[in-house]
Parts: sequence; structure tokens; C-alpha cells
Amino acid sequence: MMSKAKSISKERNGFTFFRSFRDAVEMTSEEEQLVLYKAIADYALDGVEPDISTLGALGRLCWTALRPNLESGIIRFRNGCNGGAPVGNQNARKTTENQPENNQKTTYPLLNEGENENVDENEEGNKRSKRPAFVAPSLQEVKDYVSEKGYTVDAQRFIDFYESKGWMIGKNKMKDWRAAVRTWTRRPDETPKQTNHETRKPNFL
Repeated sequence: MMSKAKSISKERNGFTFFRSFRDAVEMTSEEEQLVLYKAIADYALDGVEPDISTLGALGRLCWTALRPNLESGIIRFRNGCNGGAPVGNQNARKTTENQPENNQKTTYPLLNEGENENVDENEEGNKRSKRPAFVAPSLQEVKDYVSEKGYTVDAQRFIDFYESKGWMIGKNKMKDWRAAVRTWTRRPDETPKQTNHETRKPNFL
């Protein structure tokens, strides 16, 4: 009884219906469309060869074009039920060569018949870690960093300067305020310069 159950093939519960199928069927008359839609379903799900004797030349041509795609889907389904590609198949050899025996933990879904796998070119870029958004430092954070590094930067002056500029460096948003502090240490002390008429004293000699 158990051996008989094993011999019964699994029932296929669905199949891929492509847009090209519909476009091809719609080229025929409405009566032939009903026959073709039923033929596609019966053959894809149960492997039943349809009676296309009632179809005209265009209907038979349509079925002849669709049948290979449906058949490839049936073959893939049967291979999946039997544990993969048949022995000697190129795909079977790749599986055994690249994966250790009894260590196949990852299962990949089969591609739909006739469809290409879509690869997102930006996928790798999206996986890369992004730089966190800039957050303006507090006065205490700047003071702590200056003290830690032994700089002589006026933290309050640093904060006031860049707050007035919207934390922009030129036309770009600041990305690292610590780097800006290090750059600040290399700037000359900007004290207001006196004009000539302010420093010039009258000479009474």
C-alpha cells in the first residue's frame, strides 16, 4: 500500500501564466479563446493533452507556440518533486560539486518559466552602511573634546561661528565637527585689526 502511494505523482496546484500567453490567445476568436484557456489549464496542471481539432489554423498555431513553455514548467515541477534535476543534468552536477553533501541549508526558489531574474544594480549600494546624519555638538561636547586633545580652541567661539553659518563649510553641510575642531586649531588667531587712522597718533614735533 505504501509503495503504491509513492508511485502516485504529486498534484500541481498552480502554474505561471505569462502576459505573452494572454496576448497570443487574444489573437483568436472568442470561441477559440475559451478552448485555448481550458487547454492551457488542463495541460499545465494535469498534463492532459487537449483536443484542438475544433480550432482553426490560428488557434492551432497559438497552441503550438504556447505548449513548449507549459511543458518546461511541468518538467521543472516534476524535477522538484523528485528532489531536483535528473542525474547527469548540468544543473545537478553544479549542485553536487559546489555544495557539501547533507549540508544544503539554503533553498533557492526556481525562476518562473521563460522569465529572467531581475537584478537590482543598486542592491549592493543599498547594503552598504550609510554615514549617520550630522548632529550639531553641544558646547560641553566641544569643551570635552578640546580638553581631551589638549587644544587651545575657544569652544564657545567655535560653536557661535558655525551656528551662524548653519553648520555649513562653504556650500556643503558639515559632516564631522571634530574634524572641524582640528582644522580650527590650525587657524591663526583672528583678532580685529586696527585701521591706520586709529593707530596713527598726531605728530606735534
